[in-house]
Amino acid sequence: MLNRKAFTVAFVAFTAFGLAAPVFAKDSPSWDGTWSGTSSAGGKTTVRISKGKVTFWTNNGYARPKATGSVSGNAVTLDDNNGWKGRMTMQAADKAKITASGIGNNGKPAKNSAILTKR
Repeated sequence: MLNRKAFTVAFVAFTAFGLAAPVFAKDSPSWDGTWSGTSSAGGKTTVRISKGKVTFWTNNGYARPKATGSVSGNAVTLDDNNGWKGRMTMQAADKAKITASGIGNNGKPAKNSAILTKR
């Protein structure tokens, strides 16, 4: 068991060498905001995130009714009530890649991707 002196020495050593910063700093970019771009199928894709939750999703120009999803680290999962699923991964503080798949308007499986920019 660490006593107070040992803990203090360890903390000072970690701080002095900059090792404590990644543990305590919140350097990861926020997902909150509106992300938009053009899908590989040519339509507009927009995802709105507020307080770590997906509140709006338009995929390839089509609104995804009852879109839901949540943030987990450097990724966001998306879902709607029509079987479409998506995943966003952070590329940079203001860039993310989204891949989505579901049943297209023609009744056949469809998928697309896009690079989204945070606005």
